[in-house]
Amino acid sequence: MQWTRLPKFVDSISDDIAKFPIGLTGNRSKGTYYVVMLSVSKPSLLNVCVFDTKIGRWIYDYVEHPRWSPAGWSPTHYQALTFNGDLHWLAEDGPIVAYNPNHMRKCVFIHRSQEMRHASYGGGAVVSESLTVSMGHLRIIQLVCFKDPADDHHHLCIWTLVDYKQFTWKKEHEPIYFRDMVSDIPWIQECMQRYVVNTTTNQDNAPIIMTYYKDPEDYLDDEYQPPETRERIVCTRPLVCHPSNPLLVYLYIRESSIVSLDAKQRSYGLSPATRKEAALTAGTTMTR
Repeated sequence: MQWTRLPKFVDSISDDIAKFPIGLTGNRSKGTYYVVMLSVSKPSLLNVCVFDTKIGRWIYDYVEHPRWSPAGWSPTHYQALTFNGDLHWLAEDGPIVAYNPNHMRKCVFIHRSQEMRHASYGGGAVVSESLTVSMGHLRIIQLVCFKDPADDHHHLCIWTLVDYKQFTWKKEHEPIYFRDMVSDIPWIQECMQRYVVNTTTNQDNAPIIMTYYKDPEDYLDDEYQPPETRERIVCTRPLVCHPSNPLLVYLYIRESSIVSLDAKQRSYGLSPATRKEAALTAGTTMTR
């Protein structure tokens, strides 16, 4: 139970190249761990930096794979989940990537169904999504919002990977529309039923890892396209499903609050942590 400073990158790995931590995995009983970081990647090449505690140094790993997108890609969140012994992260509007440092030069791409692609919701939709685990299944929470102030079709969907080996997805429920949800907390009711989408583009806030570096041979690639400019929801984003109840979803909304959404009851409430913080704040205010 101690902190360990990781060594600097050596050999062919430059400190000047952007790298982003993606996850930690290993064998607790043997005391061996891997720290996994992503470096600038291309549509058909995943660049990974792995620190192996057993040998005490960084390994520069690359994984070649069939191109699933003509543009450069990025994970939705820089925080992978450990599931079935592998690190899993969700690619931007793309597959789940499963990677295990014990098997270098390999990864598994779990592709989503066509219904789950962002384009299936229409040109005006802005989709924010999160990868989570509940009741032993990987799940994707999608928050689908529309920029037109007159459009009240903002909704949430939960997709479950019911068969890991066959890549079979199932929609857990019909879309849950913000307008149909209720809450006994007035400001949450007001916030969600009169929700106005505020977005930004990845040109404004994207890290360098999302930038596509064009090699000379790419000029000969007829399928090449520049990276797409994706709009992202600034606030109100999905976090996780409850570990034992996939229909209980936690969302981050304004004022740094975490809200629980009960898909079955179609109701909102404050998460236990947010309720506790609110109570402490109220108690402090009263004391003063």
